[in-house]
Amino acid sequence: MAEIGEKLNRFLKSSRYAQKRAEIEELVEFDSATAAERLDRILAHARATVPRYRPLQDHAEPALRDFPLTHKADLHDRFIDSISRDETGRMEAGRYFIHETSGSTGQPVRLLSTTETGGRSTLVIAERLNRYLGLPDTGTELNLGLHFEGTPLVEAGYLPRPYVRCNLRGFDPSSPVIVETYAAVVGAFPVDRIVGTSSRLVSLARYCLDRGVHLRPGAVVASYEHLADEGRRMIEEAFQCPVTMVYVTSETGTAAWECRQGNLHFQDDFVTPELLPYPDDAALRSIVLTGLLTRVMPVIRYVTGDLCAPATVCGCGLPGTAVDSLVGRSKATLVGIDGRVYSPYALLAALSNAGLADFQVLQDRPGVLHLIVPQATDEAHRCVESINRDLASYFGDGRGFHLRLSATGTFVLSGQGKRNPVVQRLDVAPGAMEGTGYLRSGVRSRAYSGAVTQSPSVA
Repeated sequence: MAEIGEKLNRFLKSSRYAQKRAEIEELVEFDSATAAERLDRILAHARATVPRYRPLQDHAEPALRDFPLTHKADLHDRFIDSISRDETGRMEAGRYFIHETSGSTGQPVRLLSTTETGGRSTLVIAERLNRYLGLPDTGTELNLGLHFEGTPLVEAGYLPRPYVRCNLRGFDPSSPVIVETYAAVVGAFPVDRIVGTSSRLVSLARYCLDRGVHLRPGAVVASYEHLADEGRRMIEEAFQCPVTMVYVTSETGTAAWECRQGNLHFQDDFVTPELLPYPDDAALRSIVLTGLLTRVMPVIRYVTGDLCAPATVCGCGLPGTAVDSLVGRSKATLVGIDGRVYSPYALLAALSNAGLADFQVLQDRPGVLHLIVPQATDEAHRCVESINRDLASYFGDGRGFHLRLSATGTFVLSGQGKRNPVVQRLDVAPGAMEGTGYLRSGVRSRAYSGAVTQSPSVA
């Protein structure tokens, strides 16, 4: 730890740190006028240099709506055609790197960026959030995020603020190495902030509550995964501070974060959000994002697959397009025994309202849902019995689905360690009508009361 601290001190005195901090300071203030200028520039640049958008050169000044929607398959199948180059075929000068998404909702895709612009908006938005949360300029952090293989236990995090970072995996009592690491680290020193995936934060909160470990960070920041309301309550009880959700996609970076009133505010000067009507439900919107900084492979009108409520007016004072909730993913579905397709988010809310803070729903055949939990407690059994009674009452014979308490502790993770709330192993027919009436049905008002929310995730 002392060696890491010395590295931080040396970096703080370097010209590189001064340069990077100056870049962050230049961009840290939200500027809606700059947002419009950046959008115009990125659209003009894409139309002039990206092969995929050459047909738009016939338009005098194409607006954003004139550009085609971009799906994950487009990024995968048209990778070469999506890279900008001049009339001679040369790419822009810079140091390039390829970033590959986790593929947790389908096939992984590759994205091309440069070290000059890659991650810049994420650093600036992180600094905005640090200021909003009132965090110290330097400090210590527990990071329970999606770590790359070989990530050290302790390292220096230089930007946007220099922090000593302790990288933990999710707590697993069956792993001696993880048990030993947690015993040596958690509670051994004060922590200024805790960040990570929602499921790992819940596991850390349970670890601390069970052992009487008192961590009092200035902030807890969650992302990547669905966070059940009961899980949020457990985290806030354990660490005595609210959880702030951050909305991130691999394709466009950090896009929004949560204010104290619980609304997500998009950072419109770094990413342009479009909230398009969702075909299967007039009360929902599909989130479509356009990144405003990356020129080498512009990501324009990317369909994230996430659904939200319409934009709202928030009185918190933060700028940016605000939505009061994310309600799920368009591809996160459950298949009834009758073959109909249903949204899962009322069910997830019901499980949370029944007292479950940590769970996953897996489906491998129509009509049957496996509920995976850390331990098959009496509470979990009672929860399954109660919800199954309500499901049977609502759906009737030959329709819908029911829960089975599955083998415990066998959560399904993506290649990078992300845990999605719903794992669907059935081939869902394209264009199937989603039974979103189930979200707001009469049974929900009785058995599924409470907010139906979906936390930020990486597509």
